[in-house]
Amino acid sequence: MVIASRSMLDLLAAHDYGLVTGVPCSYFAGPLRLLARGEGPRYVAAVNEGSAIAIAAGAELGGRLSLVLAQNSGFGNMINPLTSLVLPYRIPMTVMVSMRGWPVADPGEPQHHWMGQVVPSWLDSLGVAHRMLTADGPSLGDLLEWARSALDHGRPAFILVAKGAIADDARADTPSAPARPSPTRDEVVSAVLAEAGDARLLSTTGYLSRSLFNLGDSERNFYMQGSMGHAAGIAAGAALAQPERRFIVLDGDGAVLMHLGSLATIGHLAPANLTHVIFDNGVYDSTGGQPTGGRRVDFAAVARACGYRNAWRADSIERLRTTLRSALDTDGPSVVVVTGSPGGPAGDRASSNVSVAEIGDRFRKSLAAGDPRADG
Repeated sequence: MVIASRSMLDLLAAHDYGLVTGVPCSYFAGPLRLLARGEGPRYVAAVNEGSAIAIAAGAELGGRLSLVLAQNSGFGNMINPLTSLVLPYRIPMTVMVSMRGWPVADPGEPQHHWMGQVVPSWLDSLGVAHRMLTADGPSLGDLLEWARSALDHGRPAFILVAKGAIADDARADTPSAPARPSPTRDEVVSAVLAEAGDARLLSTTGYLSRSLFNLGDSERNFYMQGSMGHAAGIAAGAALAQPERRFIVLDGDGAVLMHLGSLATIGHLAPANLTHVIFDNGVYDSTGGQPTGGRRVDFAAVARACGYRNAWRADSIERLRTTLRSALDTDGPSVVVVTGSPGGPAGDRASSNVSVAEIGDRFRKSLAAGDPRADG
């Protein structure tokens, strides 16, 4: 039976869970809306899934029963703290993992194919107990009772959550009007396209890639699906491989937070041909608009402290276009942080029209064509 969002939080309270942490997934959209409003246990938005495991471990050591919410695409981020912290230190915790791509991945989401299949066998290899929650049963209450036996023996327990097992029935708050107009995602992408010239564009997973595809599809664009937080790393590698070309990476605040150390790597390597555009709207837009937990982060200041040569902030399209022209006319690495509005139509995924293998292949060919090094 599908469990209602509020009923899920009531069950967590009844089983004495005092803290929930994790990285959002649309499968948990309803409960996450309630948690973000302060209902149920305290919610801590983690920057990545491994950090969520560590936060839960610390809360457990402090005497608070904790639950981690995450999607299986980030299961790999959990492996290190799970195997080197949770298991050897015998720290109990419950982890609910959404099973994207299970039993089969949707045609437009090939990035979920492997993790949709391997999580149960990986948990088996680690000797970690796991059960599946589906709309057909067993109930979440029964699974939390089952998890208790593992927790009482100092072990983690994983509940793998199928699509539709938890209702998305929590009403979204009506957002208040912003104090001043701020750019939308599509406006930001349109401005970047207008100023990019012959630069290659790489976009992070989620709605930024959808906007780039729908507003300006090109073989010179690389749309990333999955691998959240790694768009800047891909762009840095490409920029170092082809220093004669310009590269622009379109990133989101949640993705940057997930692997913030990439800024230090880019600052150290200092690719002069890289411009990093960070769209800071304060939410994980593609999973339901949950807050990132990074509203106090000054990304421009962080980038400069990490070694970026230039750092600008923009809160209007006019300012964005001006700073982009400056960034593309000077040596980087440069960052332009755009404060923008969440929401807006998502549009089609690139992979619903062009396979991800083809996206990679045509981007590679666009870089090989007229390679300045080959001409020399």
